[in-house]
Amino acid sequence: MKNILILSDAFPPAFNPRMGFLCKYLPEHGWNPTIITEYTPQNIFNNLTNLHNTNYINFYWNKNGKLNKLKYILVFLSDFFFNYKDFIFTKNAAKVIKSNDISMILASVSWRAFPATTAKILSEKFNIPYIIDCRDIYEQFPNYEYTSKNFLKSSFINKATAILIQNKYKRQRDKILRKANAVTTVSQWHTQKLSELNKNAHLIFNGFDSETFYFKTITSSIFKITYTGRIESEAIKDPSLLFETVAIMSKQNIISPNNFRVQFYLLNQTSKDIIKKMREKYGIEIYVDIFDGVPNEEVPAILNESSILLLLANSSVGDKTPKGIMGTKIFEFLAVEKPILCVRNDQSCLEETINNTKSGISASTTEEVSGFILEKYAEWKKNGFTHQTVDKQSIEIFSRKYQSKQFVKLFEKLC
Repeated sequence: MKNILILSDAFPPAFNPRMGFLCKYLPEHGWNPTIITEYTPQNIFNNLTNLHNTNYINFYWNKNGKLNKLKYILVFLSDFFFNYKDFIFTKNAAKVIKSNDISMILASVSWRAFPATTAKILSEKFNIPYIIDCRDIYEQFPNYEYTSKNFLKSSFINKATAILIQNKYKRQRDKILRKANAVTTVSQWHTQKLSELNKNAHLIFNGFDSETFYFKTITSSIFKITYTGRIESEAIKDPSLLFETVAIMSKQNIISPNNFRVQFYLLNQTSKDIIKKMREKYGIEIYVDIFDGVPNEEVPAILNESSILLLLANSSVGDKTPKGIMGTKIFEFLAVEKPILCVRNDQSCLEETINNTKSGISASTTEEVSGFILEKYAEWKKNGFTHQTVDKQSIEIFSRKYQSKQFVKLFEKLC
């Protein structure tokens, strides 16, 4: 059994199912993972905990909300100027390496360089190859969207400063990526973009766990269009086309709130505020339900009870538009074999995947949305449920088991 050290900015039971499911299947391929991650008080992926040797580092979370904010500011400033988080990670990771025969280092990162910096330092100190797995990158978000969203709420910072922060972290990230033994990422667009920094860039999609997500016949007395997850902004995920269509269909008495619902299971208040504002704008409050997010183990039943699964996106055409965003949701939707409605059509990787798998529609007009809804509405009225006959061969590459093999193949090559 070979040992791998995984450094991650998040890990179950909080976020990052990509690394959580990878660690679930690594032992089947002869690799034993040890994880060092930042602690956040979330319980989304309880089913992926207690499976491995996971070390959680708590930088600022405690029960006192005001103290949390103060500690967050202090940690952020220390990290921005002195790489504080990477310093703490490096100190803890070095102890793991000294007491274990580590063959590979894998750092899972989002929009920051943390903890990729730790991977680079450890690689140089202990002569161990390292891979950077990029789940998100700055370039995929329009007009500094993601960075400014994270910092504008803080009184000590403004958008101009957020731009400076992003540019600094981007330069730091690029330097690390250029020296990495390999880079992995989540879409064709990401792979092409990152290959400009590192020629050894590999595409490993996000995916679904076949032991958790699969089709199951569950009848329902209500036709449900369902979304689960979070909504970063309308610029990235825009539900307006669906809401406009529902408003039109309601006025034409095609649908009734008695048996037609659009349901959102949302993980944070920002997402809820976006939907509340938009349902009021289109006057369809009676059709749109907003619920709290649920643990991952509860999601399959919710999806299988639904008639249409909603995938939110926006057009990628143009310079200041979202690029290459392929989150976990589309793959879980494929696995449960339910009709997928993508709005707005991204005119890119989501549309291509939906078309190739014959799993639904990427819509650009209200006519397309209403036509798709009416088709599935008729199926639901007849059967009490809906089922989408997807191309199963084409979705095999999206399973977490298959992706673990892709990672292991790369590990073995670099070792």
